[in-house]
Amino acid sequence: MKIGKRSVLKVGLANLHYSEYDHAHIESRTFGIQRPDGTKGTWQAGGLLKSVRHLQGLALETFKDIGEEILSVRNNKDLNAAAVERMSKEQIDDIAPTLMPAMEKVAKDMLALAQTVAEGFAPVTPRASSDVVGFLADQELRAIVRGLSPEERRTLIAEARAGSHPDIVEAVLRANPMLSGLSTEVAESLSRAGIAASRAEDIEELKQMLAVYDDVLATASNAGVALSGMVANSNGYTGRFEKWKSGCEGSIALRGWLAKMPTRPATKAAPDESEAA
Repeated sequence: MKIGKRSVLKVGLANLHYSEYDHAHIESRTFGIQRPDGTKGTWQAGGLLKSVRHLQGLALETFKDIGEEILSVRNNKDLNAAAVERMSKEQIDDIAPTLMPAMEKVAKDMLALAQTVAEGFAPVTPRASSDVVGFLADQELRAIVRGLSPEERRTLIAEARAGSHPDIVEAVLRANPMLSGLSTEVAESLSRAGIAASRAEDIEELKQMLAVYDDVLATASNAGVALSGMVANSNGYTGRFEKWKSGCEGSIALRGWLAKMPTRPATKAAPDESEAA
């Protein structure tokens, strides 16, 4: 995913920082999923982030328009301080009604994203019927697991749950767990490891999509905070806009799902021969 430079929009002394994204790339992202009826399909998950792009654009537009209105009020020499404050706060009152419908649409789409990922990401990818070599490799890996001592098997399972041995995890999950000498309960506990192994690229994309959501939500929140800073006695408004950063049901669910995915340990680079000498 391409993330462009950080930019800033200025109105008077108020600044709003935001990121420039390759929205076309984000919105064209597809995932292979398993439907409730067991069939496979391609799902254009990135399309759900169109509402995120809309929210970002609307937040920037609102910041500019309302900021300029507040500047106009402040520069009106016919108004006393009390009138300036009152009229400026009337402008601040327009921020939530302007942005809330877009934020609600984003929340709905994020919930759809989280639910479809949780239901549609199968632990492993089945072997093609013609993949004889793959079937034989799976059988050999299951035989290795079955032949381990109880202690060795427990160690292997613990490491697999942490993200290691992806080939073994997939081999185990492609067949009855008894063929690997495992109980159904233990095999089910490896499902997350199976998803992490077979969907590593998709999981990374989901993390970045969630990061885009977080950043755009912060932009909307910061727009309200920055505009409030242009108005006297507006601390109450600032606190209200800060709460927008807490996210929505869908983002919380997706974040929790991603947090449960084991991360494969990084492979240590071999020491340089010149350093070892």
